[in-house]
Formats: sequence, structure tokens, C-alpha cells
Amino acid sequence: MKKYFIYTFGCKVNQYETQLITEKFKKDGFEPALKPEEADVIVLNSCTVTAEADKECEYFIRKSLKLKNKPELILTGCLAKKQSEEWRVKSGDTNGKVRVIADKTALYKNSEKQSIETFDGRSRAFVKIQDGCNSFCSYCIVPYVRNNIWSKPESAVLEEIENLVKNDYSEIVLTGIHVGKWQAAAITNYEWNLPPKVVIGGITNQRQFTAMQELKLSDLIGSIVRIPLDFRIRISSIELNEIDDALINLMLKYPDKICRHLHIPLQSGSDEVLKNMNRHYDSAAFEKKVKEIMRLLPDIALTTDVITGFPGETEANHKETVNFIERNPFARLHVFRYSDREGTKASAFPNKVAPEEIKRRSKELFEIDAEKRNAFLSKNIGQKRKAVAIGNGKALTDNYITVNLPAGIAEKPKGIFEAVITERVESEE
Repeated sequence: MKKYFIYTFGCKVNQYETQLITEKFKKDGFEPALKPEEADVIVLNSCTVTAEADKECEYFIRKSLKLKNKPELILTGCLAKKQSEEWRVKSGDTNGKVRVIADKTALYKNSEKQSIETFDGRSRAFVKIQDGCNSFCSYCIVPYVRNNIWSKPESAVLEEIENLVKNDYSEIVLTGIHVGKWQAAAITNYEWNLPPKVVIGGITNQRQFTAMQELKLSDLIGSIVRIPLDFRIRISSIELNEIDDALINLMLKYPDKICRHLHIPLQSGSDEVLKNMNRHYDSAAFEKKVKEIMRLLPDIALTTDVITGFPGETEANHKETVNFIERNPFARLHVFRYSDREGTKASAFPNKVAPEEIKRRSKELFEIDAEKRNAFLSKNIGQKRKAVAIGNGKALTDNYITVNLPAGIAEKPKGIFEAVITERVESEE
């Protein structure tokens, strides 16, 4: 029996799409190889969001080209969709041995449905509900390589989640390239009472017609939480302007179904930098929303992304970001050093920040992140929270704290259980 091996780089969407590819291989009679040296086919599901992501993929291409078993090599994902094939030179593929499949859906079991039955190697299941982005933040390459805006139909999302929960996945992570852009159209029936009107065969006083109603993310979540099964959902990431009152009200109404966690990308605490990034809010709007969320959901974990070293970012701009983060109740930060992406607007901006300065600023932000994590943990010590097992004797609480499995709980418990927070432990998930 032929064997396959998949390298997955980058975001949760890529991890989900690797599962789609996996299920296609299994349908075609392949079995997974435990290591690349045993594979007949190696797929590299790539990411190109940073220069480091490119380098990592190029390294594994170079490594795969040297394998003695001579597997077929397939490059797909975002790096494969870039017009430039500079990666071939950097990875040593001068003879064009790596086959490029830019349209990843060609590797799926069902390119239209895009639904998974399980999530290999994971205790929580990701469900991709949306793809594509057209926001064109000035630093970001994603709209150029994932420009097809797509939303999974509501009925397909509900069916997929129900099947995964029945397969023992108690936490479902809703993911997408721009999750808050999920939308759908629903046909709604309306009726009006009208004066009696004589018609052949009797009297009627009703007139019916249909209208199209646009559904948004909070509508979808409102349908998900009504699935009558024991599970919870977590939103992978959501933009500030897409957190509406309906979503917060759902979180208040269904605390056992929606995790007390929102990841809201900030990117910078400087209004000047936010404007140059083409982010559609200012620091005051962000802070106002954070305070309102914390007022209504005081036990929530708010996490965020920050980019340091954006072109033209001065020391004063950096300090504005530092001060903003320090005075707001973030549970943790994901710190990214600015990475020039050819073809983006920011790549042509002047006043690039020196690499050693970017490193210094990121170090300061990482130190603040450590302080924020410790403060959030201290706030939660002794609390009982709902948790799910994530392997290796660990569990993840609804408010995004990794803890050791409670005593007396089996190594691989099913479902949602109660855990007392005594300490934070590092997780590989």
C-alpha cells in the first residue's frame, strides 16, 4: 500500500486543509507514513505570511529532495500561489522536481463540500467556516494569495460540527482566514394580515412572500449553540469591528457553549501606525470595545496580535503600543516582528526599522507578554473552570489556560469536565 506524508506550515486554516487532504489520501487507498523516508508522496502545505515561513518550507523542500526513497513532492498552499518561484532556487529545486498544485482544492476529497469527519492527532477539532480576505492591510500578503472570498453554508457547518462532536470532539474551533466575514443569505417567509378578499373557493385574508435576509457570524453561532449535544465552540480570531452586540449576548446567554475567550488582533497601539497599516479602527475605539467586553464578561481571556518594527514606526510609536498594552487587560500577546512581503504596500514604504531595533522592541513586548500571562493566571488561581483534555496529561479551560488534568481523570477523558486552576503549564497544542 502506498504511503503519504504531509508537512503543514502556518495557520489553523492550513491545519484544517491538511485534514481534507489526509481524508482524500485515505479514500484513495493510501496510508500515512510515520516519517518522510517511508513516503511515496510528500505534500508540503505551505505558508508565506512571513519570510521565516518561506524559509521553513524551503528547508523542508531541500531536505525532501535529498531523500533516498525519491518520493513524489507536491507543493501547495500560499507559497505555491505566489507568482514568483524564487523558492525553487532557494530550496535547490533547479530541475523542477517539485510539482506545484496552486489550487489546493484539487487535493480534497470533495472540493465543493470541504467537510472533515475527524481531526487526526488532535483532541480539539478545527472547522473552517470561511476563506479569503479583501481587507488589504498594508503589511499582509494574504489577500494576494487567498483572494477568493468564500463562506461555508450554514447547514454544512452545523452538519460538520454535529458529526465531529459525535466522534468525541468536545471543543470545536471556528476558523477561517477572516472569520468575521462569514455571511450567508437566508430565505425568510413573511405574512401580513390584509382585509378579507373574496377568491374562488372561499375567503382568504393572508398574503405570503419571501425575502432574502443576510446572515452574519453571530447568526451562525446562534444556530450552532442550539445543537443539542454536549460541546463548546471557540472563535479562533475576530476583528474588533466584527464583534457585535448579538455575539456578546450569545456569550452571556450560553456560557457553557461559547468559550470565554476572544482573540482580537490589535497590531499596534499607535494611531499613526494603525493608519499606515490600513487597519480600520483607532486605539480609542479598540480600548472602548475592550472595556465594554470586560464589563460584561469579566472572566474572559482577551488575547491579541502585535506587529513590531512596522516601516516608519518610531520609538515614540513603539512606546504608545507598550503603554496601550500595559493598561489594557490582555491575557496574552502573540508578538510578530515585521516581515517585508514583496508586493504589499508596506514593502515600498520608506524608513524601514533596523533588524536589531525590531529585535529589541520584540524582546520588550515578549517580557510584557510574560507579565500579562502571569497576571491573568494569578487572577484565576483557585477557580473552577470547564475544560477539555488536550493530551499529554493536560487540559484547556474555557478561558484559555492550560492546566494539568485533575486527579482521578483518565489520561484521555471524553467530554467537558471541571478543573481547578492551580498553575499554568505549557501546551504543545
